[in-house]
Amino acid sequence: MLSNYKGLKEKLITFITMPIRHLINNDGQPFDKAELQTLRADLDALPDNERAQFRNDNAQAIAQHPAIKILIVSGPGTGKSTLFKQRINYWLRADPLTKILALSFVRKLVADLQHDIQGDRNLTDKQKKQTDVFTLHKYARSIVEKNHGTVQIRFDPHFRIISESWQDTVWNDVLLYAGQSDHNRYSWKNYEKQLHDAHFENFSDWQNLKNGYLTLNKFYNATGFADLIIYAKSALLENSSLNEHDFLIIDEYQDFNTAEEELINQLSRQSRGLLVVGDDDQVLYEKLKSGKAVLIRNLYSNTDFVNTMLPFCGRSSLHITKVAGHFISQGSESNCIEKIYLPLSVNTEHPKVQVIGCATSTTAVDYIKKFIDDNKSEIETRKNELIDGNTKDPFLLILTPAKEVKFYAAGHANQELFKLIAEFQQETKKFSEDYYKVLNYYSLANHPENNFIFRKVLSYEQVPDMNVVELIRKCLMAGVNFYNLEETETILSSALIRCQKIKAIIESSDNIDIKLDKIGEEINLSDPVSLKNDIDKRAINETQIQEIEHEEEEEAELDELEIQQMSAVELITIVGSKGLSADHVIIIGFDNVNMSWVTRNAFYVAITRARKSLHIITALGSGGSQKPHDFVVKLPDQHIEFFKYTKSNKQKTLLNNRAGFNQYFESLNYTRRKNKKV
Repeated sequence: MLSNYKGLKEKLITFITMPIRHLINNDGQPFDKAELQTLRADLDALPDNERAQFRNDNAQAIAQHPAIKILIVSGPGTGKSTLFKQRINYWLRADPLTKILALSFVRKLVADLQHDIQGDRNLTDKQKKQTDVFTLHKYARSIVEKNHGTVQIRFDPHFRIISESWQDTVWNDVLLYAGQSDHNRYSWKNYEKQLHDAHFENFSDWQNLKNGYLTLNKFYNATGFADLIIYAKSALLENSSLNEHDFLIIDEYQDFNTAEEELINQLSRQSRGLLVVGDDDQVLYEKLKSGKAVLIRNLYSNTDFVNTMLPFCGRSSLHITKVAGHFISQGSESNCIEKIYLPLSVNTEHPKVQVIGCATSTTAVDYIKKFIDDNKSEIETRKNELIDGNTKDPFLLILTPAKEVKFYAAGHANQELFKLIAEFQQETKKFSEDYYKVLNYYSLANHPENNFIFRKVLSYEQVPDMNVVELIRKCLMAGVNFYNLEETETILSSALIRCQKIKAIIESSDNIDIKLDKIGEEINLSDPVSLKNDIDKRAINETQIQEIEHEEEEEAELDELEIQQMSAVELITIVGSKGLSADHVIIIGFDNVNMSWVTRNAFYVAITRARKSLHIITALGSGGSQKPHDFVVKLPDQHIEFFKYTKSNKQKTLLNNRAGFNQYFESLNYTRRKNKKV
């Protein structure tokens, strides 16, 4: 009897201390919701050391899993970059001669992963060279470049990218070339959506426009970002030897569109290993590039993939992670992938999420100014660390629903905000419009056979679009470029003469002021002072021109997804914050007007950029706002605090609760209405 009791006791102890299973479904089935709830509760009950141990063991089990195809559902800050490196190590140990490709939309993740690989002492120099990490667009371009385009459209070497600033000009050329006058129905956005969806309208008008667009792409030897994806897939179909990699890592899959998915499918057709990572709660580019959550949800239901999950956020503090997890769980779609998202540490040393009420936009800017002043020394330290390359993240991210912050125009608060952060900005690689204008005139003087640069110069010369298209028709009929058009064309020759004049001025021994005066006599300059500063930073000459053009295209790729380079203090859009993080984050424009277009997913991403503190500011009257955004009701009371901030005494006053916060705005609105009547 006693022995039976001991045996039962041992079984009970074993059951109680039985480790929580790794979040891996070997059969490829979605995780059972009831089991996830149990696992979530079990994991959330662990102390810090056991949370870290589970995270590490779970990630290692995924990284060393023998499955060919693995899907990782990974929330913000859950350690996917570390897992990527572990998976790369696993593949290289299994086959030291293999080649690995990692693709992402996020430039920062690409840079960070490259840095981690180069610093990994477990990899030989040869193995490091066997791992390539690219943004999707950069990789697609390399494929198209190697294949010189496709059978349908051949490119000459070193074709150019049509940046957003020139896309409307090119599309207008297409409309004129196709004889189409309905610019609203046949807009670039409508055609670009067809590129993203890899599905083209069969109507004759659209087919004519498609053919015209391909014709002008070839004539200009240039193409857009959306086109690159389709051309890259075609190039791989035509030439399988272009696919040089055995193993693939695909990041941010939730933001892929149909065309990009087809490219990945073509890439992975013969792959020996495929690791896909994403989170349908982080879809951001639905409008910008037709990203579709359904694509990752389909993979989650595809039993060819082993389903796995990373549950612990190691980036953000307890309160921030809890707020984010609670927020995103509210009002989710019925087919949304249910997941576990918990803080890695239950340490409460960092403050609760702070929701701040301000009477005006100038008050909100003053709050930001006070925060910066209070942390000035740390910000300066971070600025120097970023310059020296010793760190990667800003100290403070100020996130806004709109890039220009026009909703802070009252009292010129937006201008004050831009001035406030200017002193912490690193020197930008971007140049003024005048610089690129002069660059293109100089470049055409050296390369008159470049039709795309010629097109830009004709635009600067204010040649009517219809006249340009007529010249293109003549060139196509004769099979020549602008420069070789036999018929004497005053428009073309006068443009080339001006290019030669500007080249002579640039290469002269005159000082910079005299050069600018002479250039100003030839072409209109909107900001000579900025042009002078730009030329001081980077002289315009033949040896620099290719590097500058490359940088221009690199910046165009960042602009495509609203991403920019980082400084110690940054003002950036909510959408543009994807892939970034900072010690502290301030979200502005959190009201019923300016946040009205911000999606649930975008706000979730904004919350999870913060590591230590998160401040969410509502400023009354900003762009007509009257109250906080409705998202405020989806934030959990136990992890947030409500304050009002007054500019006169620079005081932040704690309000009792959510009701007190709402009453504060009601009183402000009442006072405002009363004053208007008086």
